[in-house]
Amino acid sequence: MTDIVSTLSRLVQQPENTLITEQCINHWLKTAKRVITLVHAHPAIPASLVQLQSELPFCTKQALLTALFCKLTQFNDHYTQHILAAVIAAHWCHSEANKKQNITALLRFLKAKKLMVWLDILRIQKVMFSEKCGPALADVRLCAAQRICLISATLLNSSENISPTALFSAIAKKTPTHHREYVTAIIDLFVKPMPGAKVYAKNTPGVLIDIQQKHGFIFSLANKDTEGEWVPLSTIVFPKPLFIPFAHFIALYTDTAKQRASTGGSQFLPVSFDIQRPPQALLGIIDELQKRDVEIPALCTKIEKVETFNRFLMHTAGQDNRLQIPVKNIKQAVMTYGIERVGDMLMQFALLERLTQNDFPLLGMCKQFTLLSCSFASHVASLCNSKFSPQSAALTMTFVCAPLFTLPGLKVASTLPNNDADDLMINQGFKVKSQTPWLSISSELAGNWHQSATWRAVLHHCAKSNDSVPSSLKQEHAIMLISFAMAKACLFKGDIFSLQQNLEFKSLLNRINVDFSALTSTVHDQGALLFCPLPN
Repeated sequence: MTDIVSTLSRLVQQPENTLITEQCINHWLKTAKRVITLVHAHPAIPASLVQLQSELPFCTKQALLTALFCKLTQFNDHYTQHILAAVIAAHWCHSEANKKQNITALLRFLKAKKLMVWLDILRIQKVMFSEKCGPALADVRLCAAQRICLISATLLNSSENISPTALFSAIAKKTPTHHREYVTAIIDLFVKPMPGAKVYAKNTPGVLIDIQQKHGFIFSLANKDTEGEWVPLSTIVFPKPLFIPFAHFIALYTDTAKQRASTGGSQFLPVSFDIQRPPQALLGIIDELQKRDVEIPALCTKIEKVETFNRFLMHTAGQDNRLQIPVKNIKQAVMTYGIERVGDMLMQFALLERLTQNDFPLLGMCKQFTLLSCSFASHVASLCNSKFSPQSAALTMTFVCAPLFTLPGLKVASTLPNNDADDLMINQGFKVKSQTPWLSISSELAGNWHQSATWRAVLHHCAKSNDSVPSSLKQEHAIMLISFAMAKACLFKGDIFSLQQNLEFKSLLNRINVDFSALTSTVHDQGALLFCPLPN
């Protein structure tokens, strides 16, 4: 217990007055990182704060709750880190000990660095630390980060006499419809017993100490011979809102550490999958596809075992056949595309699922640009005679666009930093600071996802002009650059006709023997993708 209590007491500390603005920001970011680490390792502790009263400082409690809410709503960790750092900075600004000139210097620095996430949180600090935080939740102008912070502040500012269920009901009613998904993600914290609650399990009174997706760890109050056990949440009864003191909960949580860790299960927080590695089930399917004599029944069996792959192929095959006849089984879907293209389709589907699994303000814009680029690549590949099938072209373009979802600088940006200087230079396509070149990130990811040497070579050469590329890859190289430039021109300039004036673009079209008029019809066909999603 001593370790956890001391950790919590030292978890959030404000910087010394002698530090300059940049050092203060780094201090807050490091503090936010520690909070995220603790919440990830011990989600039961912040979850208990929803229903338990504690003597922890307000700033510490808000940081823990905000981190938990961000985790449950699947915000990107880097984005969450900046939100938490901004919350702690808001407490620093709200303190009477700080001079006005220090706050002015901080705001000036944030504006210069375009850290809009911080500025958004600091704009609501007066409301966040007052009784107005609850009514302010109804404001439709709030961004996602502001709303999450106000929800945590509302919870902490609420009266002890209000039950968590009643409080959640009030929060949900005030939340505009476009942000209801964030309320849905945290509903279980308010309507179900959380750690520290007195419950009944197997007709025996006990205390809920830890929680997973479907199980809870119960410390029995009647049986002193046992230190607790995991039981299904469906068997736990919570007749009255009764709770133990926070200090007692921390003591029990510490004493039962070994017993809680001895059993597996689905963790309470949503799982984030490793972007740098493909799903194991997908590797089994790819191994089956690479056999000299592919056994269709064995392949279909492996695909059917993964529900998401199965549903994806069935749906797309039904949309892609000429008569749009519904596909009734996975074998029919495989035969629609052929075994060579199925692997590329599943690979792209799995890659996009992992790239987009965690939310950040520009996720919608990044996804839209990627989908449009892939669609152009697929269509342009179908117009010329190259090694690319439409599916392999779309997959390779997905790797080209992957840094949009992995570079930390884009997780806190409010607009996609497009570089208008040269649409045909992928490495300089977006103004993002990174020690590793854009295409090097793409190539490394492609290698980790078991892509062929040919497609990885295409990615490597995309940093060069077409004249510098080996003859065997010139057409594939041209398709990538043309598609990337078209997506940028459509989304950021409004049309592709500006590309007609680019001599290098014309030479790329000559390389693949495609007229510019064919591209204009391609743009018309992609009308459903030609919009820019608003940031959160």
